[in-house]
Amino acid sequence: MTRTEWRTAIPGFLLLLATCSEAPAAYVGDRYFPSTLATTVPTAADFYNPPNVVKLPDTATTHETDIPSTYSRLVTKDWAWFFTETFRIIENANTGTRSGFDNLVIGTQYQLYTDAAHQFIFTVGGTAALGGTGSSPVAASFSTVTPTVFIGKGFGDLPDSMAWLQPLTISATAAVAVPTDSYSLTTTALPSGMTTLAETINPKVLQLGFALEYSLVANMYTGANRTGTRYPEGWVPLVEFTTATPLNGPLAGRTTGTVNPGFIWVSRFLQVAVEAIVPMDAHSGRDLGARSSRWMPIPAATSVRAHRPTSIFPRSFRIFTVSRSSVNESALVVAPLIQAVTSPRTLSRSKSDSSGFDK
Repeated sequence: MTRTEWRTAIPGFLLLLATCSEAPAAYVGDRYFPSTLATTVPTAADFYNPPNVVKLPDTATTHETDIPSTYSRLVTKDWAWFFTETFRIIENANTGTRSGFDNLVIGTQYQLYTDAAHQFIFTVGGTAALGGTGSSPVAASFSTVTPTVFIGKGFGDLPDSMAWLQPLTISATAAVAVPTDSYSLTTTALPSGMTTLAETINPKVLQLGFALEYSLVANMYTGANRTGTRYPEGWVPLVEFTTATPLNGPLAGRTTGTVNPGFIWVSRFLQVAVEAIVPMDAHSGRDLGARSSRWMPIPAATSVRAHRPTSIFPRSFRIFTVSRSSVNESALVVAPLIQAVTSPRTLSRSKSDSSGFDK
């Protein structure tokens, strides 16, 4: 697919997911797992991360600021798809400033096992950074697939004699980033008129993450006497650890990483978080960085059930029907919009008008 076709197809897919969403699923038993910043939380959920700022630690030659944004929707109560787009600003002492969108990242999570009584969750999933969907000055020409496993555990099941440990929550991730191209070729024009060709190895990278939280979140209810909708409210101090280790190439075995202390404020409609980024060693960076995040849960606006299809859906999308008792009026136009943005006529028109987009 060309970049223009991706820009046409993704909104249609998002609209389809909007009709398939279930209720938010950040709870495991009575333990709420807030959205973390440096690592990925193990609970699949409906949410939107508006653009936020990440100032990475400086290296000897580069200063980088990222502005990521993520949209996630549940397909079932245990399975979610999400999309991340990041705008990167890279200042290099030798080549000047480069900026643009990184490759589009598509990811999924499936909660394979949950134990509500012991506040434990095991999730599988992964991401795919789609090569060629970003701006060439900052994005790779190849794709990277990253299968990931996630675990999370709350300690609210400890006995009352250990009450001070009950607010503890831990989560961890383990992943291997696998590029679709094992090496890249770069050409450089010299002042003499000659051209040099350089080969760069794209290594597989082992990525580990760990988060230690002390949850001071209370479970609140919209109704009296613990009735109505449950929602979290309170503070979560935390520290996260991330490491990356190339498995091949000239830097194989060299581990870099960061320690990320911070806090999260959790409420019914918004989460706000701030963290410092502390390099573990000189190879990981030489100065402190920082990141902030806003996280907004998306309430379930529709309910979906596998049933006889209604006539509002085109033939190719007759998989689900919409329960009108829980659908707002705007949801009833989702299927025609999907048909419009994914039709061959729309795609061909978008392709012919693509000259105004970055290549």
